[in-house]
Amino acid sequence: MKPTVFLAFLLLGHAEAAVRLPSIFTDHMVLQRDRAVPVWGRAEPGEEIVVEFAGQKKVLKAGEDGRWRVTLDPMPANAEPQVLKAGQVSVQDVLVGEVWLASGQSNMEWEMQMKPDSKADIPNTTHPNLRLIEVPKTTALTPQDDVPAKWARSSPESAASFSAVGYYFGLRLHEELKVPVGVIQSAWGGTRIEPWTDLEGFDAVPELKAIAADVRAKLPGSDAYRAAQEKHLAAVTQWQEAVKAALDKKQPVPAMPGQPQTLAAGSGTPTALYNAMIHPLVPFALRGAIWYQGESNHNEGFVYTDKKKALLASWRRVFQQPDLPFYFVQIAPWKYGDEDAEILPQFWQAQRKCLEIPNVGMAAISDIGEVGDIHPANKKEVARRLSLWALSKTYGQGQTDPNGPLYASHAVEGAAIRVKFDHATGGLASRDGKPLTHFEIAGRDGLFQPAEARIDGDSVVLSSAKVSQPRRARFAWSKVAIPNLMNKDGLPATAFNTHWPVDPDLGENFAKGCSWTSSDKNSYGWDTGLTDGSWASFAPNCYATSNTDTFPKHVTIDLKQARMLNLILVGAPEIGSTKTVAVSVSSDGRSFREVGRHVFDLGKAARASVSFADTEARFIRLTYVDHHAQLAGNFPNTFAFTSEVEAYRVK
Repeated sequence: MKPTVFLAFLLLGHAEAAVRLPSIFTDHMVLQRDRAVPVWGRAEPGEEIVVEFAGQKKVLKAGEDGRWRVTLDPMPANAEPQVLKAGQVSVQDVLVGEVWLASGQSNMEWEMQMKPDSKADIPNTTHPNLRLIEVPKTTALTPQDDVPAKWARSSPESAASFSAVGYYFGLRLHEELKVPVGVIQSAWGGTRIEPWTDLEGFDAVPELKAIAADVRAKLPGSDAYRAAQEKHLAAVTQWQEAVKAALDKKQPVPAMPGQPQTLAAGSGTPTALYNAMIHPLVPFALRGAIWYQGESNHNEGFVYTDKKKALLASWRRVFQQPDLPFYFVQIAPWKYGDEDAEILPQFWQAQRKCLEIPNVGMAAISDIGEVGDIHPANKKEVARRLSLWALSKTYGQGQTDPNGPLYASHAVEGAAIRVKFDHATGGLASRDGKPLTHFEIAGRDGLFQPAEARIDGDSVVLSSAKVSQPRRARFAWSKVAIPNLMNKDGLPATAFNTHWPVDPDLGENFAKGCSWTSSDKNSYGWDTGLTDGSWASFAPNCYATSNTDTFPKHVTIDLKQARMLNLILVGAPEIGSTKTVAVSVSSDGRSFREVGRHVFDLGKAARASVSFADTEARFIRLTYVDHHAQLAGNFPNTFAFTSEVEAYRVK
């Protein structure tokens, strides 16, 4: 070969290799219809790139950093395979239709081949216009541009290891809409919601700014991390001098200053899964997202609602869709070991509260849970209920209300309580034709008794021979409750408690969301959760002092303004050695008056009620007078733990 020809060959090969597309653009992919479609990649700096698809031709030059991006004009659905060209790169068999992101933890990741009922459907999964792509499990400390993955036509080979919920959801849309559908699976079993959210998402929710600040403080390359390490370096320098002086004087050497933490990329690290498994997809054009997650966050109550807001703020911003449809699954009943039976129902309320976020829907599945299995088998029905939301709210098709019955109000009627439900047009029914289950009522004493339940239109009337003057009602208020109340469309009612989270008999919790100061501030990540509305037993929802051995120690809550109080509730978790806690109040933050105290048992989660005469106060102080000598939860007994503090004026 002549030198000039060889040189031309090398240059041609170099040019062909220069234009690169991320892995979300591979053969057999689906592009979103009726929406502007970004196409992006890398090339040599300044290189001219021609992008062609469906009669469109876009020409641009790569930037100085080699990045380039064009936007294809909106296109109608098209099931005919086409070619997407970007420079010398050609992507074959490209369809135009609907694209959905399927994310979450194990119940979303759960493969078709893992349960008998879905496994039986695998031979029938050949659908050429249903396309699937699975993002591999990986983590990163910073946002990544790409992740190795590739699209495939739905077939027994590709569907067997794909998300069962994702597959059935995509198939339902494909069959109902009569257009190509692409489903992107990005899920990881056992993961919390925080790793799926970016820093800006946490910044967008005032209650969660501390998470973003903590990540930045530990993230190599950030200004906060550099400042912390430089401060540590200065402290070490001073320590070295102190060591020399101590040695010269034959005195004990002081302890070396502890080094600030450095963030490690793991599946539980906030932002780590967003960085590695969501950001590589950005800004791919999507129609919406489905989400099946919560088991790993189930013990933190309404904090999860804030975290869902952060997740959506994150995804809606990066995908440039402020109204991105987001439909999620309310997690199923499960035993969760010996955990308090009310923790999961409280989480269900937090999930229901997510319905207040615009363009969000919830698929309730309490009727198809399996108390002995955290992974209920009937993924096809889960997907169908998610698809009801998409078909009704996103596509405007179908007459079925995707909501199951939701508690609306209650009223005492003599010796009975009438509970009215929303989304019960056409009436309520028993799923199995038997008397309604899992309804309870109580009087002012709060002692619940099983109730007889009678359907009356869109209401259920409750009564019990053991409760002559009922004031409270609850439904399915247990982690193992699988109730039988449904609406005319067969969708199950969601658990409720007329006196939780807001207890009408107590009134407003003045401590909710208030700040505090500690005489012994915890530096291990437990200086959180004291007034967050969650009675959970572990950080970030459980508060602790540090572990100095000096008692008493205290924490003081600022109610922001003077309040008339007569009841304070305090909780201790099952972990730690918290014993005697004194409760005091103050109007000025300097002079405190004790209003009561409680001795907590070791190793048992408990709540104490401290009642007193009406008192005007702005500050509440918990004083940890002493502690148990024994340990619970393998924590040093010098930590003092508090799960929650609430403050009321009961009329």
